[in-house]
Amino acid sequence: MKNKIIIPMLGLSLITSLYAKDSGFYVGGTVGSTKTQDSGVEYDRPTGATNGYLQNISSNDLTYGALLGYDFYFDNFLVGLEFDMNKINSKEKETLQTGGANGWFYNAKVNNSASLRLRLGYLADSNDLLYVSYGRAKANITGKMYNETHATLLKEFDKDVYGDQFSIGLEHFYENNLSLQIDLKNVNYDQFDYNVDQGATQRNEKHDLSARSISLAIKYKF
Repeated sequence: MKNKIIIPMLGLSLITSLYAKDSGFYVGGTVGSTKTQDSGVEYDRPTGATNGYLQNISSNDLTYGALLGYDFYFDNFLVGLEFDMNKINSKEKETLQTGGANGWFYNAKVNNSASLRLRLGYLADSNDLLYVSYGRAKANITGKMYNETHATLLKEFDKDVYGDQFSIGLEHFYENNLSLQIDLKNVNYDQFDYNVDQGATQRNEKHDLSARSISLAIKYKF
């Protein structure tokens, strides 16, 4: 009876160990596409009440960058830590506020992003790893605001914003130290704000920034 229990357990251990990869550090290069959404609401500073003005900018841009990380495997499970930095090839977008008679012009673009995340994965077979991840991300956004005639610069800002990042992905191994990774990422950044004044008018802009992206990475493990 004892042998009947031990033999299947040894067989299961052998199968999972065949899937296991070597733990270690890796580096890689990434390229992808990201869609960012910048939604703003304007408030009167003296009262704190919304004045009805809104603006929204959406941008689809190419991204490229680098990553590094560490993978720890036990049998066919992964716990890993990954850091990435990406340049966003974005041009400044402009929109006119809606919701009132004399809206202001708003220009903005996201310049770069970076994130640190925890990856949890499972080796479906000897070549394919499925994973989910959670981490914190940072993005740099710059913007300008002009008056209703587009003649006067009212405000210019340069902000680093932070947010929660979630992703799912697939990593395919061509050999033990070379792999290709496809990642689908969602980031919701913390709200940021700034003040804009024009004569007696005192306004506060509150903005929500989010990003959805897909990236392809080539990774080399030491």
